[in-house]
Amino acid sequence: MRFFREFQQEAHVERTADPTPVVAARVNREELVLWEDDDRPVSVAGVSAPIAGMSRIGPVYTPPGLRGRGYGSAVTHAASRKALDDGATEVLLFTDLSNPTSNSIYQRLGYRPIADYATIHFA
Repeated sequence: MRFFREFQQEAHVERTADPTPVVAARVNREELVLWEDDDRPVSVAGVSAPIAGMSRIGPVYTPPGLRGRGYGSAVTHAASRKALDDGATEVLLFTDLSNPTSNSIYQRLGYRPIADYATIHFA
């Protein structure tokens, strides 16, 4: 839960929403991959069950103090492998264009940019 709360704060998404029900549901559906180092959780990635041959990776989160050690790459690779093993023929991943680190990691793993999207909030 801590990783999901930290992700919400850092990514500025649904910061006030309680992630507990969503995380519990995703655990029950086996849609989370937790990466550990010496039995200590260090990174997490979500992976949706394939629908019409497509599966989505996300969120992917590694706490700031644990970044730069390959954990995010490893958990993303594991989640992508799970999606393919579960029958996905296409695996999608949305990323923040302003984050060159994650974008280069995803491209090294084989993801290719397809389209750009913008989210606009009206007050």
